[in-house]
Amino acid sequence: MSVIFPFQLPTTGTFSFCNCISSTERYQLLADADVHRARVRDVLKRAKRSNVQDMLEVVKTIEDYISYVFTIKDGLEAGELILDAEIVTSWRLPLSASTLHVVENQKVQFPTIYFEISMTLLTYALSLLSLGEETYQVGQSDEKWKQATANLLSAQAVLTYLSTHPAQLGTSAPIDLHPSTLNPIVNLISGSLHLLVIYKSLPSSSTTTKSPPASLMSRVSIHALDLFSAALTLLSPRFQNDALPHWLQDAKSYATAVAERYMAVERENKGDVGSAIAFCVAARAELKSGKAADLLKQSAKLLHKKPSMPRSASSSSSSGDSGKQKDGIQANIRALREELEVLEKSYRAQNDSVTFQKIPDVSEIKRNWPSGREVVPPRGEWLPPKSVVDWDSIEDAAGESRHSGKIGYSGQGQYY
Repeated sequence: MSVIFPFQLPTTGTFSFCNCISSTERYQLLADADVHRARVRDVLKRAKRSNVQDMLEVVKTIEDYISYVFTIKDGLEAGELILDAEIVTSWRLPLSASTLHVVENQKVQFPTIYFEISMTLLTYALSLLSLGEETYQVGQSDEKWKQATANLLSAQAVLTYLSTHPAQLGTSAPIDLHPSTLNPIVNLISGSLHLLVIYKSLPSSSTTTKSPPASLMSRVSIHALDLFSAALTLLSPRFQNDALPHWLQDAKSYATAVAERYMAVERENKGDVGSAIAFCVAARAELKSGKAADLLKQSAKLLHKKPSMPRSASSSSSSGDSGKQKDGIQANIRALREELEVLEKSYRAQNDSVTFQKIPDVSEIKRNWPSGREVVPPRGEWLPPKSVVDWDSIEDAAGESRHSGKIGYSGQGQYY
């Protein structure tokens, strides 16, 4: 079972800050930045080619680079670093580009340090999402649930920062970096965070913990539905990647059916067996709508990875499978459909022999849905890491420290 849309990671071309900025005093800073960027490029290429990815390595490698690229930006803005040539980097766009692997997407070249920072942060956020998925697939212990949730929350905070601190890229910036693309993904992540809560609450042979109240989980499911609906509505018409809207539509169908499943349980607990049957019928109809039938194929085409076992058997899978994309929401849909069939059969048997209640129309039971409930709020704003150079402490041109040749930074003298 998958918790997040399987975003592709970008890859990037070669680039050297030392070729664009000449600085005797800051040469080591620039050289170390080039080393860290080269490692980012290498780890992204390996992640793209490998069927078993170590997303933790990707995340940590990007984290090491982020402080350097922000330090260089701050130095340029402070006038402490002077450009000899324009900074122009190239990246393959991960969001709006084609999802077909027949022809590899071309790299997009764009000038300024701000494009480099924006693409680095976007890649960082998508890597955190993939790490959250990888962590979730390894196992469903409480610690793994917390780790997966933390990774998704971190990715959401980074994308929120990216959308609310627009870089100086102008109107020609790639659509992947527009708020019209980033904001829907922020909503998608919020919905996926609530999917995690739903997954944990569903009956499973691998857990003996008591399920949360059905009344609460129906509202959590409705909140997830609202978030996926908002993401779909906010997505710009300029966005050409059809796989993401399809996934959101599938997620909406699943969240709707789960909400109706929990409302069926709640009504049966209150003795309203007729309404419980109607909710089961409505949920099964939602899953048969056809909109959710494409996600497994989409996931397989996107990542060229083999689907594996559903959650009930995931505890016995080896760690070597952790990087492989699972069945996605389709695994959840199959399990939910089977459970709904069992529930409806039980409720009908009860109604035919004991309660003899009228089964209301589906349109009737949909009139008084409860409101959604948020149980995983977003984190506070993500902040860039502390600069490896304290630019503010450098004196004016008349001061000795600027020209003494002894100015250092926290990473000076460290070779990796």
